[in-house]
Amino acid sequence: MLVNRKYTLPDGYNKQNLIKELADHYTIKRASAASERLTIYDTFDWRLFNKSLFLYECGNRLFLRKLKKNEMMLSAEISTFPVFIWDFPEGELKRLLTPVIKMRALIDLVALKSLSIPYRILNADEKTVAHLTYEEFRISRKKNAPILTAHLGLKPIRGYPKFAYDLAKRIEAAEFTLSKADDLYFNALAVAGKKPGSYRASIDLHFDPDMRSDKATKVLLRFLVQVMRINEANIEKDLDTEFLHDFRVAIRRTRSALGQIKSVFPTKTTDRFRKDFAFVGKLTNELRDLDVYLLYEDKYKSMLPPILRTDIEPLFDYLRKRRSKAFQKVINGLQGKKYAKILKDWEAFLKKPERDSYDAPNANRPVIEMAQNRIYKKYRNVVKVGIQIIDNTEDEALHVLRIHCKKLRYLMEFFSSLFPRKKIKTLIKQLKKLQSNLGDFNDLSVQREYLLNVIEELPISHPQPKKTLVAIGSLIGTLEMEQQAVKDAFAKTFADFASPANRALFRELFA
Repeated sequence: MLVNRKYTLPDGYNKQNLIKELADHYTIKRASAASERLTIYDTFDWRLFNKSLFLYECGNRLFLRKLKKNEMMLSAEISTFPVFIWDFPEGELKRLLTPVIKMRALIDLVALKSLSIPYRILNADEKTVAHLTYEEFRISRKKNAPILTAHLGLKPIRGYPKFAYDLAKRIEAAEFTLSKADDLYFNALAVAGKKPGSYRASIDLHFDPDMRSDKATKVLLRFLVQVMRINEANIEKDLDTEFLHDFRVAIRRTRSALGQIKSVFPTKTTDRFRKDFAFVGKLTNELRDLDVYLLYEDKYKSMLPPILRTDIEPLFDYLRKRRSKAFQKVINGLQGKKYAKILKDWEAFLKKPERDSYDAPNANRPVIEMAQNRIYKKYRNVVKVGIQIIDNTEDEALHVLRIHCKKLRYLMEFFSSLFPRKKIKTLIKQLKKLQSNLGDFNDLSVQREYLLNVIEELPISHPQPKKTLVAIGSLIGTLEMEQQAVKDAFAKTFADFASPANRALFRELFA
């Protein structure tokens, strides 16, 4: 039996022409037209699109479709649109989207207005043998907007297959074409001036192995400054915390590149901009820390006995007030003259042509040689430091190793295109596991220390300050136990990273 079909009308085709033609062969009954508003959403960094997902709101419901497949996955009723995943109603839709959206806000990409007109096709006995539905979409925010796309849906009725086949034949004879499931999505975003997947903060650059090292480094740094600029423009909107996060990562990567890609620029230039970007990074430290504490609010509360969970509320009220001040400090800094001069001078430097210099002996060295040398040297440094602390896992030593691992990871990601994709991805994956262990240990250490300091700063006017202090103390104790568990797992995590197989692969690619 013929299944449901959806056809796209030819450009400029009047639907009434087909209806009139079909009326010569069938009795056609038109039902009342219906109009609805449809809004398409995604995160700023296209997390749904990157997973081939299409989320839209229509008629107080959320719908999730699979792009490139005419397949409805899930839907859920809503009273107000959920900006963050924690605003979603409980259910399968929330469960599926939580690991995709995470902490990012959903953004209104484009709003459409739909018009739907259903028709029943009757036979000589006045029985319905098929349904046709005409549907058109326009951009809703534009007056007298032209039709964006128009479709004709054919739904066969069981028991009347020959009518469905005849209708399909006549529709296709009128040069209607079968619609692609994602036509509406891409057409709507194109008209709205949006390009799916256009923003990415992760590095995916491709270098010719023989390219000059200074030229390749500038390509990398130009990409990073573009990420800075995009996020800098959105931080002030305060839509979600990830604009600041991506901005900071681009700053850290820039500083790491200046420090780890040795002797490709004059020393004076490198030293000047390393100091400049250290200033920019420091400007945002407090705000990022507070963002993390507030994002972890539910997690922190879940670590406490139920009887103490409400007693810790004053802590988060205090952190929110501090965040408001820290946020304004960042905005003032990004709008200040010093930041403007740093970025202006930096972008001017990156536009300058490459040239040889006695003070930059690696400038004209093939990038493949430079990358191999720097990555292998940093890898051996990581292994050496890690072996030294296996039997004496001091907190400070773990912090030093974490910094070395971060620098190694950045170098490998900067120049990953120069090496066999599968092999370098394997090594980066192993390095991420080690970084995760070291990062968790450091975060827990910082969180405990911060909470100890906050105890002295909390206002004591709250009616139950003692209970709040007890709740914070309980949380600090739980964090300490969790930190010890992470510390205990370090030896095995490091041994996996420094395994003979990984060592052999590092030698093969970089030695």
